[in-house]
Amino acid sequence: MPTESRRFLRHFIVLYGSLLAFVMVGGGMYLSMSNASQRAAIEAREASRVNREAQVMAAILASRSADAAFLAARITDELDAQYVSSHARIVSLLWSFAEIKSGYLQARFLDAQGRESVRVDNTPEGPRLVLDDQLQDKSHAAYFQKGTLLSPGSVAVSRFDLNVERGEVEIPFRPVLRFSSPVLGADGRFAGLVVLNLDGEVIRARLRQAAVAALGRPFLVNEDGYWLLGPAPEMEWGFQLGERREMTVEAAWPGAWERIRSQRQGQFFLDDALYTFDTVQADSAIGVKTTAVMVPEEGWMVVARVPPELLVPPLTATFMILTAGLVLLFGVLSWLWASSRAKRDVIQAELADSEARFRAMSEASQDALVMTDDQGRVAFWNRAAERMFGVSRQDMEGRFLHEVVAPPGELDKIQTGLRKFKRTGDGAVVNAINEHEARRADGASFPVELSVAAFRREDRWWAVGAARDISERKRAEEALRELATTDGLTGLLNRRRFMELGEAEIERTKRTGRPVSLIMFDVDHFKKVNDTRGHDVGDVVLVSLARTAKDALRTVDVLGRLGGEEFAAILPETGLEEAVAVAERLRRAVSGMGLAPNGEPLPVTISLGAVQGQGAGETLDDLLKRADEAQYRAKSAGRDRVEQG
Repeated sequence: MPTESRRFLRHFIVLYGSLLAFVMVGGGMYLSMSNASQRAAIEAREASRVNREAQVMAAILASRSADAAFLAARITDELDAQYVSSHARIVSLLWSFAEIKSGYLQARFLDAQGRESVRVDNTPEGPRLVLDDQLQDKSHAAYFQKGTLLSPGSVAVSRFDLNVERGEVEIPFRPVLRFSSPVLGADGRFAGLVVLNLDGEVIRARLRQAAVAALGRPFLVNEDGYWLLGPAPEMEWGFQLGERREMTVEAAWPGAWERIRSQRQGQFFLDDALYTFDTVQADSAIGVKTTAVMVPEEGWMVVARVPPELLVPPLTATFMILTAGLVLLFGVLSWLWASSRAKRDVIQAELADSEARFRAMSEASQDALVMTDDQGRVAFWNRAAERMFGVSRQDMEGRFLHEVVAPPGELDKIQTGLRKFKRTGDGAVVNAINEHEARRADGASFPVELSVAAFRREDRWWAVGAARDISERKRAEEALRELATTDGLTGLLNRRRFMELGEAEIERTKRTGRPVSLIMFDVDHFKKVNDTRGHDVGDVVLVSLARTAKDALRTVDVLGRLGGEEFAAILPETGLEEAVAVAERLRRAVSGMGLAPNGEPLPVTISLGAVQGQGAGETLDDLLKRADEAQYRAKSAGRDRVEQG
């Protein structure tokens, strides 16, 4: 072979070999960055999803605990009433509750000795009152024994297990959670226990629904590592079913349980699989306002596992075509140029292409990504940050970040934190995920979830933050809080919220010395309406009454549904004479509603009791009791009238 040919071939082999190595290194870097980006996105998405499901379950527990506490308080009131059989009132109360509230298998009242006094079962045909000869002694049950030790307003939340009837696990399996709250008698002593059996499928169905869009299906386990909702039905309830005793998280995922149970929440990799877990905060309200104090018997965790094969993105046709094209292109260029200049040009072009891909991946992020130096000056500002804060990259680079995006009242505290960060690379927001108020360019505030990490470069500390707009999540949480304070049928305040606002109004009256009055009213012969015309018509009556009462009262008056057909209104800065006039106006308005459900006229009347607060020593309960007595006199005097007390 001629020397010139050998030299050309040698240069070609050297150059082409170098370029091929560059292609493989560049492809490996691209795949590595793509894998890292996908893993980071999956980690964030899984953490958010598992956290959300844990919060949703905690909100369900808080809401259901509030139901138990509410019923216990109502039955406590009924045991103190003298004008009607308390047992009949309890039956009516539990029956109405079972009709209105979904998801419960049973609603029961156990007497002080632990025997079922009233039990209403929810069946596919509707609520069913269990006959006396079928009621059971539950004094041996753990939830009764623990319930006797509870203080008023507390709710014991049982283990999440399979329902047991007469000592045997019920077939087919019925997962259940029991909410127990104590009832006090007229003497203030323990008189029994309200027990609500929540259908466990309410919680399990929610997790199954969440699994549809999840890479890692969310599962539910108890604090001992047994499956309550597992990868397969035959793996569940091992703590209760002897043949499944070995079916645990540790058995399914060796090595994972030790790491999961040592923390309340977290995320880790094991054998290239991603594990995410979060504890259900069953001892707090989790965004749902409630005065009930939950006492859980056990703890639960939501866990998810993403297998290794779902963490690695598949090779796309575009990547394969691009790689093959580069190999061919470099071969042609090496053959044509075979020189250092050609090699330098090709490498520079590849570096530019690699940089463009890196920037494209950064700009594709939906979270605002920001990098600042140790003085808070912006060094990087991606496109998502431009959209979120309304400031362009050109305007932000080199500016002090917090002067633009932080609320003005926080600047002094931020400056103090920056001084510490400059010295140590640490601070209140570093290596943590927190919620903060942020500010857009137009001055509008909005909530963000902020994650900040620190690194050291060129002998200085730098910070990289990721901010996510959580306005929608906050609105959803506010909607949950609204549901917890509103009566589902009439839209009025529920009893718990009415009592909260009423107590606040009583305290305000005590401070100002201004009068306050209360009107209590209910529908005359309402049981007859339900019995003869049906509960649907009864609901129409209650909704119409609520609407008429709202129209008849002032906007400052506090109107609520106490339960069943009972309503009450607090009239601030109103004396007894004016309250009686308001009650009379309301009575006439209800009499003139002219209801005709299903085309059949239905006259509706109400009996009302009006009272005025008597001074500093009187509580809202005292006021309600006097109004109830006046209302009773109105009924005894022939109904459809107002009596003052």
